[in-house]
Amino acid sequence: MAKLNRRSFVKSVGAGAVALTAMGVTSASDGRTQFVVTVGGKGGRKKLEQSGVDVQGSVADGRVLLVAAESKATIQEVNGVKHVEPNIGYRAVGPKLQSTEESLDEQYADIQWDKQADTTGAFEAHDSSTGDGRTVAIIDTGIDTFHPDLRNRVERGQLFRADGVSSPDGSPTVDGDTTIEARLPPGDEEIESYTYLGAPERRSQMAADDVDSHGTHCAGIATAKHDDTSVGEDFGIAGMAPDADVVPLRVFYWKRLDDYQYDVDGDGEDESVTVTTLWTTDFDILSAIDYAANIGADSANMSLGGGVIKGSAHKNGEHVAYQKVIQSAVQRGTVVTTSAGNASSDLQHEGYYTLPNSVPGSISVSATGPDNGLAFYSNYGTSDIDVGAPGGGYETLEKTLASDTEWPYPLNLVYSTVPPDLNDGTAYAWYAGTSMAAPQVAGLVALIREVNPDMSAKQVQSIIENTARYSNGKSDADIGAGVIYAPDAVAEAKRRN
Repeated sequence: MAKLNRRSFVKSVGAGAVALTAMGVTSASDGRTQFVVTVGGKGGRKKLEQSGVDVQGSVADGRVLLVAAESKATIQEVNGVKHVEPNIGYRAVGPKLQSTEESLDEQYADIQWDKQADTTGAFEAHDSSTGDGRTVAIIDTGIDTFHPDLRNRVERGQLFRADGVSSPDGSPTVDGDTTIEARLPPGDEEIESYTYLGAPERRSQMAADDVDSHGTHCAGIATAKHDDTSVGEDFGIAGMAPDADVVPLRVFYWKRLDDYQYDVDGDGEDESVTVTTLWTTDFDILSAIDYAANIGADSANMSLGGGVIKGSAHKNGEHVAYQKVIQSAVQRGTVVTTSAGNASSDLQHEGYYTLPNSVPGSISVSATGPDNGLAFYSNYGTSDIDVGAPGGGYETLEKTLASDTEWPYPLNLVYSTVPPDLNDGTAYAWYAGTSMAAPQVAGLVALIREVNPDMSAKQVQSIIENTARYSNGKSDADIGAGVIYAPDAVAEAKRRN
């Protein structure tokens, strides 16, 4: 195992949901500013195009658009435009997740506390449902194309990059199985989490392949399979829905920034340097949600989010765009699962919220530990949390790091898949965060849909909430309706069939 200490654990949970910080407005390839525009109806795009505005992308049945223009004013004056917001680019922040040394033994079920009877009951539920024939989309850093424990449907995947840099034709999307020159972190110093000095390294890979590790870890939690045909009996771990397909929707990519302010010499004076950082934009994320619904994914998981916001910003165009796209996906049958965030923040009072988990229509998931209590880093609040699910760790950092608990560190974290080529040969690792909680729910959706495929997204959410445990009711500030429980959820879905 990796060396166990307080610092390494704090690093491990810091980015358990990929936290984002706004870093500026995204530009089109010709230098014009990109905007996310919401319009009143399907005719909004036509009106914009007739006025000479360049519409570069469209989601939510044409009600949310990606537009390139010289100024905001040229868009606002078009009839039918409701909101115009810059397509904000976000840098991933928070300490990077830590992994353990590689193990090639399969006795992994014994250490998957997150799938056992006293937590989610996934192993028991597999007697009735395994997610066969269902699809889980992972909106993240991509998914390892060749990991033997993942049924990765990369040919159905996509890379979403609004500036068109990765696309052969300059469009904001690339088919997942298209071979591209992907960007990876430089070999230079990591000056902040997900931020490295120097220009990115490059390698040829499929567009939806993982460029970090986070997406692969989430994919394993939701859908990791046992495969005794190619690598030996009882290889790997078991995901919540081990027979479901998983589709990589990559919204993160490594971006070069040439004017990053950093104190190189440690003298207190910042200077401009070239760095490579993990990056995404609002429209990339919105496009991925919409695409998941377009391909009929049963669930779309987003283990990502911005910081905790206070005030009336939830009324702005950015929030409206997320709400339109998420609700459109839900109406088409895709259950959207979101991580609640790792800021230990109360989202119930004083107008606090985060995007996208605070948007009505998504299932917002807090993180719990082996004792089904709220993990110390997880956000909470009755206004935002729908259910809890295993994310790793206990209610305090001290208990998490203790050696005399039933699940001592790192065994109280969540064990799942990672790309060996990005982790010094390691194929599995311990991570913690609300990122690890949300895909548990995404996988549960696949179990429910296998036994009752005609259920609407809202009906699926209702079953998940009504069969959850360890809560005094849906108003529990820590875990909402409770910790998800797969056997009862599958049984209830069967009963309603």
